[in-house]
Amino acid sequence: MMFDFSSSLFWYKLVFSAEIVLAELVFVVHLRRMPHFILRAVCSVAGLFLFAFLFPIADYGAAWTCFMFFMMFIVSLCGLRVCFNESLRNIIFCGLAAYTIQHIAFVFSDAFNDIASLAMGTEGGLNVYGEGGIGQSGAALAVMLVIYFVTYFVTYMIAHYVYTDRIYSDEVRQLGRKKFVVLAGIIIITDNILNAITMYNTDIDAVSLWVERCYNVFTCFLALQLQFSQLTEQNMQSKYDTVQRILQEERKQYLIVKNNLEALNIKAHDLKHRFLDMARSAGNRKAELDDIGQTLSVYESVVKTGNETLDLILTNKNLMYGDKHVQVACIADGTLLDFMAPTEIYSLFGNALDNAIEAVLPLEEDRRTISLFVKRAHNMVSIHIENYFSGERIFSGDLPVTTKADKEYHGYGMLSMKTVVEKYGGTMAVEIRGDVFCLNLLFPLP
Repeated sequence: MMFDFSSSLFWYKLVFSAEIVLAELVFVVHLRRMPHFILRAVCSVAGLFLFAFLFPIADYGAAWTCFMFFMMFIVSLCGLRVCFNESLRNIIFCGLAAYTIQHIAFVFSDAFNDIASLAMGTEGGLNVYGEGGIGQSGAALAVMLVIYFVTYFVTYMIAHYVYTDRIYSDEVRQLGRKKFVVLAGIIIITDNILNAITMYNTDIDAVSLWVERCYNVFTCFLALQLQFSQLTEQNMQSKYDTVQRILQEERKQYLIVKNNLEALNIKAHDLKHRFLDMARSAGNRKAELDDIGQTLSVYESVVKTGNETLDLILTNKNLMYGDKHVQVACIADGTLLDFMAPTEIYSLFGNALDNAIEAVLPLEEDRRTISLFVKRAHNMVSIHIENYFSGERIFSGDLPVTTKADKEYHGYGMLSMKTVVEKYGGTMAVEIRGDVFCLNLLFPLP
């Protein structure tokens, strides 16, 4: 029975091995590869086919068939572990998704072949899994193969476009262990055990068979959606936690900058007046002391918007980038921002100005200009910031993607701004006008 070449189930072991390998390729494209990947992949695939060929068919019942395919799936996971430099959790995640898609393609193929069998009047159905595929006419086998290849190709391609870009190593690694174990159990039961019971239940009528197929496919789609919704949920939670850490660090930074600038302004104010007093009686050194006094004036808060935190931010940016000829033109009624917490004003305008400054620094000096407007529009507070930029801006949804190479630790400035905006019921929009980047924020007044 182990080498019963007349059994289509014997040959389907090898077909299943190819199906699961191709399905796994759909989901592992973003995973980190091991050195000598090609050699590892060839050896892993060859090992899976050898295992499938040698695996005995001790019984044609549902239990043994279920066990056989499950063992081949485990061997395929071992092959992925050999080929990719990923945690076992990542490997299982991608393998389970592949197993589910393979099973969906199988059910569709089996259903379409049954429809073709009814249309052609072929007894026993067109089926590579049961015993109906052997002994069919050439035309029937041709139809079966066309349906098989088209169904699997279309199913795998849809899975690629819908799910592949949602899998990245770090996101998969962050899934909770309990959730992952429960999820794995649901998918394995759905893909393996329930399918075997359905396929070997020959006592049901045609209507019940189609109901079971629909239920089977629906359950698989539900399990797959649950799997990726967990991934999306964890990814969103990770971004939320990162933004909260950034906001917490910005609160600390705000207090440090505030205290330092206040102390510096006091010292600069006192020193300026002392130098001016000295200049009045300094004779021929008066011009030199006047120049020192004017230099110290730079360190006093020259921006007065009506909001202490906004004044602090603008003063700090002028001190940091004044020697690089970055100019911030500000027309702002800072009193309109009194409804916001100082730390959140610091986070909002600090991130916005940092992005604008980063964009204008590589430009010519006459284009290193940033415009900032804060005004009232009916019962709303309108904030508009614009600056020149060079190059191209890529968007993900409604937010621009960071231009830094290290995207894992950058690109959260806009997210933290959006968090602050949404907290106060506001809206944030980005607009590109030629080589001008415009950021528009709108808040309802309390």
